[in-house]
Amino acid sequence: MQLKCTTNPYLPVTSQRHLVYALVEVDPGADAAAPAAPLNLGLVVDASQSMQIPILSEEQFEKLTSRGMARRKTVDGVQVWQFDVPRGYKLDAPNNMDFTKEALRIVADRLRPSDRFALVAFAEDGLLMVSSTQGTDPNALRQAVDRLDQIDLGDETYMARGMALAHEQILDGARRGAVDRMIVLTDGYTKEPEACRSRVQQVRQDGIVVSTMGLGLDFNEELMIDLAEQSGGHAYFADDPAEIPAAFAEELDSAQSITWRDLSLSLVMPTEIALRRVHRVSPTIAHIAADPNAVALGDLEANAPPAVLLELVVPPRPTGTYRLAQVTLHARPVSGGARQHVAQADLLACYSERPSEAKQTDPHLMSAVRKVSAFKLQSQAMEEAGRGNIAGATRRLRAAGERLIEMGQDDLGQTMLDEAEHMEESGAMSSEGTKRLRYGTRKLR
Repeated sequence: MQLKCTTNPYLPVTSQRHLVYALVEVDPGADAAAPAAPLNLGLVVDASQSMQIPILSEEQFEKLTSRGMARRKTVDGVQVWQFDVPRGYKLDAPNNMDFTKEALRIVADRLRPSDRFALVAFAEDGLLMVSSTQGTDPNALRQAVDRLDQIDLGDETYMARGMALAHEQILDGARRGAVDRMIVLTDGYTKEPEACRSRVQQVRQDGIVVSTMGLGLDFNEELMIDLAEQSGGHAYFADDPAEIPAAFAEELDSAQSITWRDLSLSLVMPTEIALRRVHRVSPTIAHIAADPNAVALGDLEANAPPAVLLELVVPPRPTGTYRLAQVTLHARPVSGGARQHVAQADLLACYSERPSEAKQTDPHLMSAVRKVSAFKLQSQAMEEAGRGNIAGATRRLRAAGERLIEMGQDDLGQTMLDEAEHMEESGAMSSEGTKRLRYGTRKLR
């Protein structure tokens, strides 16, 4: 592995301190083609009744309501339509569980002999459907998948109970050199969300990464993103259930491509230089702790090597080239053993008295800066909205939307502008818009 450090070509020679952006990227090099570690996987799937609500066309819905076969009911704390279809009445419509089962069959097809897996279903109760099993027996998963829509675990959603069962199974299947991963999928608001956060803290201490998948518009996206961020996993949003199989395939590909674990950077800087803020920019955008001794990067996935944007406050200097920091990459081999120093690079800055040089920018660096800026504006807008500052929230949403459109992100930018207008009219953001913005700005490319 190597480190690539990028700053703008020049800094102006002035008497003022400067804010400097630095992009630090991990180049896997030959490690991208190295043998990946075995996977020890815990699958945690929502099996509550809302997962089996049919996804009807407008024509089908009108037909059922006209015949008195549809009524409103609270499921998972959310008002939904309940369909009372007489026996023998053919209702040709898929549901979230159908697409989830398809996704789990893809997992079964892609399991390697060296992998292990377990399957847990949850609703009001948790149910272990497949205990930790070797990847040489994918039929055990396929057979359990066929039973998923036949079990009754109650009407409510307690995600932490499913996570606890999966945690036990992952520990049972843990072995030296394997990657421990939990995938959690839900379409509803879980009870006891703090129990989920507590569980993630425990699994992270055991070296387990949690990735989350939220389906539809009636789930707690703040919780699901937070669980993934806390543990170093990925957060997926599927407003269309047909996207579930692709999300599982993407997550499985990522987990099965890991060649190094627990990457982090350490920065050795002169005392007059301060690390003000750090954002991860790849594989997804997120604010991370600005600790110069340990900037956490997560695992090395072959198709998405990590990168971070550093914000440094540097002192004025005369003309010349100076080292702002010595950057060292640490990582742990997937085969086990102690953390190693695997790469090192100098972060340099050139000071110039020429105004024409000081105005030059690096396009690759500035693209990362613009993406992080849009993410920050969206995050600040959410915070302002939470505090009831509608004017501040709409102002930031509009600024972010205009910036995204300038970047060519027309759909996401227009969603920002639409949500700003919606907030001015109603005093709140829409559920759909909130999810699209929170997930969309994290995955800017």
